[in-house]
Amino acid sequence: MNLITCAEKFADTFNLKVPGAHRQVSADDIREMTACGLIARYGYFIQLDIETTRAILQYEDLRRKRLTDTVQESKDGHSCKLCGKPLRIEPEGKKGRPRHYCPECQPSRARERHRRWRARGKQKTLTGTKTLYN
Repeated sequence: MNLITCAEKFADTFNLKVPGAHRQVSADDIREMTACGLIARYGYFIQLDIETTRAILQYEDLRRKRLTDTVQESKDGHSCKLCGKPLRIEPEGKKGRPRHYCPECQPSRARERHRRWRARGKQKTLTGTKTLYN
């Protein structure tokens, strides 16, 4: 068992062992994680620290994707749930909920909702979860 005490060596080891990470880890990243107490709690790096670092990078990636999705959605405004056309931007002081359907799709909204409800019901009976009166 090799004990790694240097942040540079741990960063190199991590980058070799975890090639699928969304970004490479630098020694500065490792030092910051150590200062926060996330890794190297015993003064040296162990296998658990590699998994912790991998999970932190995965969290960074998921957070970055979520933030870019919300920023992109706020730039576009809202889009219609059925056809995907962008909806007009409603004024700030308007009361009530924002619209989710364009004027062309609004009349067919109930039909689509019922169609999805029926499909869910058929899927439950096909998978065998509905067994009340069989």
